[in-house]
Formats: sequence, C-alpha cells, structure tokens
Amino acid sequence: MKNFSLYIVTDPHYFENKLGASGPAYERRSRTDQKCIAETGAIIDAGFHKIAADKETNVVVLPGDLVYRAEKASHLGFIEKLRALQNQGKKIYVLTARHDYCNDGNTPCGFVGEEEIPAEGTRRDELRGLYYDFGFKQAISEHLPTLSYVVQLTDGIRLLVLNCDGDSKDFKGFYDDQMAWALEQIRLAHESGNYIFATTHYPLLPGSPVMRLIGDAKLTDWEKRANELADAGLDLIFTGHMHMQSLTQYTTQNGNTITDVCTGSFVGCPCAYRKVTFSDTDIHIESFTIEDFDWDKQGKTAAEYFTWRFDRMITDIIDAMAYDFAFFTRLFGGPEKNKKLKIPVTLVGKILQKLTLGGVGRLFWFRVDPSIKDRLLKDTAVEFVRNIFVGNEPYVPGTPMYAAVDTLLRRLHPVLRIAEKKLGAKDPMFADLRGFVLSLIGDENQLDYEATLPFKSYQKQGGDPA
Repeated sequence: MKNFSLYIVTDPHYFENKLGASGPAYERRSRTDQKCIAETGAIIDAGFHKIAADKETNVVVLPGDLVYRAEKASHLGFIEKLRALQNQGKKIYVLTARHDYCNDGNTPCGFVGEEEIPAEGTRRDELRGLYYDFGFKQAISEHLPTLSYVVQLTDGIRLLVLNCDGDSKDFKGFYDDQMAWALEQIRLAHESGNYIFATTHYPLLPGSPVMRLIGDAKLTDWEKRANELADAGLDLIFTGHMHMQSLTQYTTQNGNTITDVCTGSFVGCPCAYRKVTFSDTDIHIESFTIEDFDWDKQGKTAAEYFTWRFDRMITDIIDAMAYDFAFFTRLFGGPEKNKKLKIPVTLVGKILQKLTLGGVGRLFWFRVDPSIKDRLLKDTAVEFVRNIFVGNEPYVPGTPMYAAVDTLLRRLHPVLRIAEKKLGAKDPMFADLRGFVLSLIGDENQLDYEATLPFKSYQKQGGDPA
C-alpha cells in the first residue's frame, strides 16, 4: 500500500466575532473558558495555513464541536474557512457534536458591552445540509438518525464516523441500532479488503485515571462499546471533546486491543492537531501545535498566551478564595448558602497565595530539592491540572517534583490508608491513593504526542460485499 496520511483537527469551536466579542459580558464568559473565543478565527486561519502547505496530505478529519455554541453565523463563517481549505486540494470529513446545535447546554449569543445578545441558532436537523459537502456527500453508507457515515478515504482504508450525541442530555453514546450498523460496516470493510478506523466526539476511553470520575470525559457506555468495537476488529479511534492530548489503550477479555487517540482543542491550550500516516506495516501519529497567529497576544508567544488563558481559569478561583468570597461562592452554590465558610475559605486562600513547596516540606518534615523549593504551591497545582490536558505529564521517577510529591504522600500515609479502605471498597482504583496521584503527574510512556501502532491489512473475501 502506498503511504497515506491525514490530519486530525478537533474542537475548533469557531465563533463569528461579528456577533460581538468584547466588553464586560465577553470578559466574564471568556475568563471561565479554557479555550479561546474571540481569537478562534485567527487561530484556525493559522492552523489551516500550515495544513494547506502540506501538499502530500490531502485529507482532514474534524471530530466535532465545530462552532462555539450553535450560532448559525458561526457555522456559515466556519464553512467559508472549510471551503477555502477544500479549494486548496483538501478532502474534508466532519463530525458534528453537541456544541453544533441548539440544546439545553447551548444559548447562541453575541457579547456586546454588558449584554449577551441572543443570536440565531442552528437546529440539529440542519447540520447534514450545512456540511453535506464535507463527508455526507461522499458517504458509502449512512446511519441517518444519528448523522453517522462511512467514507472510503483511499484504496484499502475506510473511515467510520460515529456521532455520539445520544439524547443530547445525559446519554452520550451509541444507540443499539446505530451500533449494529457500525459493526456491520466494520465487517463489510474487512470482507472487502479494507482497514477501517473510527472517529467520535467524546472519548471512548478515559484519557487519564482521574477522567474515570468525570461523567463528561468518556462515553456513557464506554466499557460495553469498547469491547464490542475491539472484538469486531476496530483497533483505532480518534476522539476529542476533553481538549486533552492522550493516547489510551483497552484490551478485551478476548485479547483484542483498541487505541483511543484524543486530540486537544485546536483553539485551547496546547492548541494541538495531529498528522496520521498509514504504511504497509504501521500507523505513525505525530502532533503539532499552533506556533503563532495574528492577534494582540500582549507581548506573549503563542504558547505563553495559550498557557495564560488556561491557567487564569483556575487561578481566578484560587485568588477569589482569598480576595473575593462572593465571586468564589457564586461558583459553588451562592453566597448565602456558604456564608459560614467565609473565614476558613479566606484563610486557606491567603495561605495558598504564599505557601511554597519548600514550606510544605517544612510542615511535613522533609527536604524539597532547591530547584523547586521556591515554587508556589498554587502555581504547581495549576500546572498539574494543565499537564493532564497538555499530555506527556513530565514528573516521572527521578525528577525533583516526583520525589517531593512521593515523599509528601508517604508522610500522609496514615490518613490515606483510612481513605483507601473506604474508597477502595467502592472502586479498586482508589485502593492505592499514592499510586493514583503519582500517575496523574508523570507519564513514563510519553505517547500522547507521538506514537507508532501496528497496521493490519485485510484480504478481500470473494466478491465485494460492500
């Protein structure tokens, strides 16, 4: 097979700035968002420019959340960008997701001064027509109720596009009739001599141990569906939604492994996208980030700007603990309900403003390496959270940070042991809290950005059943 490559670009969340993207209302909204909003057009233009320059790779797959919050104007503006990329020779295949149509979680609006101005939204039944030229038109099979489809990307390779909107409320997954259709498409692909891989919006597999605890971080029925897909012969799926870089594998009792490659948002730290290259023997995955874009970045590099946007979402909360209790409690139930907590919350908040890692070491009678002892505890906590999303968490055994956290957890063992007995009885993941925490700060595999997976070829069986 001749080498074949494609790009994965997920969660672009394009926002049409003509709706209004400035003023106090916008600032209040953007400060609580990990991704950029007003900057999306400039970031997407920069990323698409890089993709267009790669003349050897002509396929782009976008696994959902194409626009910010279902604004019709945003869809129309994003489609213009897709057509411009298409006109440069790229074949584009989109998956729509929950941010792309009006539902209980989306209120389309613009931001003007102090006001959120309602904007025209998009119905789910409009999406196939809007994006018909970007996948649906090329489909060799469709599951129309769920906006899922299959396309032939090149000789010997097919893409299964699985929409996981579910009921647009609590259920985020695949319906039984949709799954039966998907399993049939996998069978037909293999019988006709095609390798087939998939894309869906929500991660099929939790991308980090902590993500098992977050309902939004994986499909509702992820274990059941992972077993079905892997045992049917699907071994690779590309996902998004969580805005995190991760590569996660799951092996069924029958010994079949499926790999979930979740890609970070195109417009949120680290602003990543992937290139995937198929050869006769393997599938090579590499990642890129947006290195620059046309925007007033306040003297920061693009990487610094994206990090600042991510971090302030968390530091604003920590700072509010110390200096703005009313704001802090509005985030967690309202000031009246939590007024009795003002003194302890404020005290903890002020301690976090000054407490260093060296100070933590002194409190628990251990020495922190000089290279990190002056770092603020709050800055370190923010970095730990960011690293889970950025991927390739760096604090592995042998690093000063790993040693400090490990020592602290050993000092806390008498307390952790009590928690392990209670929590571990409900979920074995918590039977070793020290191991659980250390797994969050360091990833020795380092596969979140670059990996090589085996490629399995299939021989055509008799006539072409497809």
